Amino acid sequence: MSRFITITIGICFVLLLALFLLKDRLAGFDIPALIGADILLALLSIVSYIIVNRKIKEGRPQAFVNGVYSATLLRLMMCLGGIFIYAYATREHLHKPTVFVMMGFYLVYSFTETLTMTRRAKQ
Repeated sequence: MSRFITITIGICFVLLLALFLLKDRLAGFDIPALIGADILLALLSIVSYIIVNRKIKEGRPQAFVNGVYSATLLRLMMCLGGIFIYAYATREHLHKPTVFVMMGFYLVYSFTETLTMTRRAKQ
């Protein structure tokens, strides 16, 4: 198993642990939706890693850039779709801070993936 996948799974478990430990303090938050968002983002990060890793093996800088763009677009569209589905399903009781925490999860996974992929591409 690659180092990135191990780091991604570790981040997923840390965020899940934080959600379980803080669920009493996060009374207004939709914890099942946050758990789903965390797991979805972890899986999307692993899929993105596989896409970019294949492009890195091609050896062309353009292939790496195309892989990063396609992986980022995939993750962004899936996250936007998930947030729209969540907002539509809970439109009367939508908890906006839950959506912002989901976006925070997106930023954490995006930052980790970008940092790791940039280092890998330099090698």
